[in-house]
Amino acid sequence: MKDEERQTMREHIVFLGGALERERANSKMKTRLLQRFMDPEDLGWAVSNEVRKIAYEILSQEAYYDRDKENKQ
Repeated sequence: MKDEERQTMREHIVFLGGALERERANSKMKTRLLQRFMDPEDLGWAVSNEVRKIAYEILSQEAYYDRDKENKQ
């Protein structure tokens, strides 16, 4: 592999690593928001039961996928 190709590969790896970290941070922010919707002491009072139900389903599904991924390792 030539030096120019290596440099291009490094740039791609750095770019993709940064994009992955941004997506992880966004995902964590969304999860925290959904958790706040579930908490009646926080934002739970501001949303309807339907919204809380949807937030619960999303969080439950996420937990299921996380457990399933851990079990496969």
